[in-house]
Amino acid sequence: MKLSIITPTYNRANMLGNLYNSIVKNLLQSEKVRQDVQAQWLIMDDGSTDNTSEIIEQFINENKFEIQYHKQQNQGKMTAINNVIQYVDGDLIVECDSDDVFSDNAFYDILQAYYETKERKDLYGLCFLKYDLKRNNIGNRFQKDETTMFDLYFKERRNGRKSNCLFYKYSKTISI
Repeated sequence: MKLSIITPTYNRANMLGNLYNSIVKNLLQSEKVRQDVQAQWLIMDDGSTDNTSEIIEQFINENKFEIQYHKQQNQGKMTAINNVIQYVDGDLIVECDSDDVFSDNAFYDILQAYYETKERKDLYGLCFLKYDLKRNNIGNRFQKDETTMFDLYFKERRNGRKSNCLFYKYSKTISI
């Protein structure tokens, strides 16, 4: 399974190392992950004026996994996400902000959920809770095991940040 992590960034050179290290840690965490998960990190720099490009170049030179760096003139986060989607070729797409980090077992949990649901024709993605660095949930827990994004936020009134993993087969028809 190939996981395409997309990250829009703007002047966050000082934070990208935490995200990078969490990706590396997840790739090494268990034999199952090492065998079954490839990672691709696609970064769209939204016109940063700090040393973001130099930091990303250091990560690329370490050659621990595939990293692609792209830069655009400042157009905002949503445009950066929509512009980086064209480079995705993984089975799942995970949008991860430049100030986020993956929890220690994130890739294992994603892998398990992917294998349990990948054949279902009625799903276009997976949704996971996000936590802060003190392991506090950022927002409400889910009320149901399965729902739609509309129902999640408008009918069930769940709030807070969620981590969405979209199945690649639908990525060319969805704009975020």
